[in-house]
Amino acid sequence: MPWHIPEDAMPWVGLYIAIASLICTLAMAADVVHGFWKWKLWFPNKFFTLNATTITLIAIAMKLPVDLTTDRSVFLGESNTGVTKIMGIIFLVTMLANLLPSLGLMDDKELLTNIVALGILIITIIVNIFIQMFTQVRLLAFRAIPLLIFPILWPFSVALTVSASRKILEQRYKESQQIVSSHQEKIFSWKDLRRYVKMVWMMTETRNPQFVIACSPVSCAFGVICAFLAFGSIQMLITMKENWDDNSVYKWSIEIIFLVQTIGIIVGSIAPMFRCFTSVGHYNLSMKWSKNNLNIFRVEKHWIRRLQQWKRSHVRSHIPGRHCKIVFHYVKNTLLNLCITFHRIVLVTCKTICLVPRTFLILLSCCWYFIKSFFKRFQMVANESLEIEEYERYVVQIEEDAKLSNRILRNTLHSITQLLDEFEKEEPKNLMELLKKSKGFNGVLEFDNNQLPPLYREETHYCWSLVVVTLTAIGMALPQHANSNFIRLLSGMGEGLQIVRHIEECLNVDGDSTNGRKAARRVWTEVELYRTWLQINLQKKANKGKPSKEILQWLGDEAAKVVIQYNSIKRKSIDHSPYKYILARSMYRISQTILLHCNEQENWPNDEELFQWISAIIADVLLACFTNLPRVIKMKCHHNAIEKRGDNIRIAAQLLVKSKKILKILKARQLPNIDEDSIAYIHKWRALLKSQIPNAGHITNGGASSAWILRGSSSCNESVTITIL
Repeated sequence: MPWHIPEDAMPWVGLYIAIASLICTLAMAADVVHGFWKWKLWFPNKFFTLNATTITLIAIAMKLPVDLTTDRSVFLGESNTGVTKIMGIIFLVTMLANLLPSLGLMDDKELLTNIVALGILIITIIVNIFIQMFTQVRLLAFRAIPLLIFPILWPFSVALTVSASRKILEQRYKESQQIVSSHQEKIFSWKDLRRYVKMVWMMTETRNPQFVIACSPVSCAFGVICAFLAFGSIQMLITMKENWDDNSVYKWSIEIIFLVQTIGIIVGSIAPMFRCFTSVGHYNLSMKWSKNNLNIFRVEKHWIRRLQQWKRSHVRSHIPGRHCKIVFHYVKNTLLNLCITFHRIVLVTCKTICLVPRTFLILLSCCWYFIKSFFKRFQMVANESLEIEEYERYVVQIEEDAKLSNRILRNTLHSITQLLDEFEKEEPKNLMELLKKSKGFNGVLEFDNNQLPPLYREETHYCWSLVVVTLTAIGMALPQHANSNFIRLLSGMGEGLQIVRHIEECLNVDGDSTNGRKAARRVWTEVELYRTWLQINLQKKANKGKPSKEILQWLGDEAAKVVIQYNSIKRKSIDHSPYKYILARSMYRISQTILLHCNEQENWPNDEELFQWISAIIADVLLACFTNLPRVIKMKCHHNAIEKRGDNIRIAAQLLVKSKKILKILKARQLPNIDEDSIAYIHKWRALLKSQIPNAGHITNGGASSAWILRGSSSCNESVTITIL
């Protein structure tokens, strides 16, 4: 349909507003589903958080309330456009209530940037609303200002407390961390590590800044207001359904905006209402708690600490003259006093609103106490009560006098227990079958013979994943008479590498280990999916019926070519990746070591024996790497970034469950005499004398000449002579 005047395009503008509103609604719904799924009924923000994208979507969704071109038919919501504008303002209050806890995720710089951006948007919206109120449009009645306009400013009040709250929580967290660190666990004890993970989980969950904001009086007041607004929106929806007309400039799209934003209000009210209940039942009821929380004029220190610090701090200025500086500081302190006053008004208002649910809770709790005392069968199970008492001391909170309710503690413990139970279904069965082939740690020495001269003077730097991936590639290249054995090895390696990568990311942080780890990760995808190594078909020779000896020699030849080609290039380009060089050096040495080992045997081993020998070496190397698991699990539990601690503990819990049987195997093994830092690196294991390695078998020490003749493949009749430089 052609557009002759701008008004013809307005329905499509309305559709654009509806789409932005729908995206916000879906994000809020996703947070609700996520909260129920994780049984976190304070609904942390994961999808609908305060950021540039969200602010842009809110700005688009608020296009209608700030539209000043509407005619007088909007008067006090008498038309469809007027009602939809009011629904838009209610939708804004609901969205701000939903994203409130996400303020706790931000550091000072990020918080300042987002709050300033949100502030500019909110000022624009409020100014436009007031213009419509004080003109003939009369969008809102003056009595609606406390309910719809005042709550829009509350997130700015909460933002001022975030920095102080985070610092207090971090200090308390470190104090609790010292208590946890004082516990001496038995080495490779799965039960002790499980208890450690639970302790840190309790610390992390209760000191979560999102959790603190979700249980604050502001969040509680938002919940009460959202419940009231949601109920009013449902009534308005029923009323407008019967008396809907189509006289708006937005035409058919105005109804879509109304429906989408009304649904958004209803869906978006779920999280704030549940946070209200969480806030009310946050602490155990006591006489002191009741007295403090019924005193609405009591303002906790952390709420105004940041403003008081700004007031006391000296601001450097280039203002000349003593009198001008006095005026500057007077103006600064006056503005800060106004902010503190506004801050107190917000807090007192929110506490007043919270009086209704809190009074109801106190009465309900008193009734429940008498009923529970009368009926002994309603008492808590003894074991559960003991578990709560055990972990209660690791709770981190701002107010030390207050005591978290048993319900909160029970839900927190339930969430980590449920998480551990879910991960138990992911037991690495193929990995355990592979590890059974290990008889000690001698494979750490056997995969590379030190007597084998290098192609160049540069030392080959190994990491755990590079070694096992290279050995797996060699095993893949051998003739597979029993294909099921190889498939089990590949599956076991896939499960093992998931654990190895976590260990290397935590402990192997030097440059050589990082490059080796990245090279191994790149080539593993190639090996696992395409059965190739550096685009060379690993099963090419085996498919042609070639014996294992010729295959090992062929792998060494191909690796040597890559190494020689790389070193011959003076100016390296992006096409000459160092990762190929790292992989080729590793393949050359390991394949030639296996070839040397087989040559020194009285009889050349058959394909099955050779495959099992390689599998045993892989198992030895993996087990040596897994000796770092207890240390890595503890490291994963503590992360400097507050926002990442929860996710890291989930990773630690997953590692803990996967390592249950691995730790049992290691507990029965005799470890070499090596310190905690050295045990993380494979080259430091190899630096040990063979006598220090328990169960060390015979290590090949055959002599090696200074030159090796590498026979080419059947497709190439030439031979390459490699001279050691």
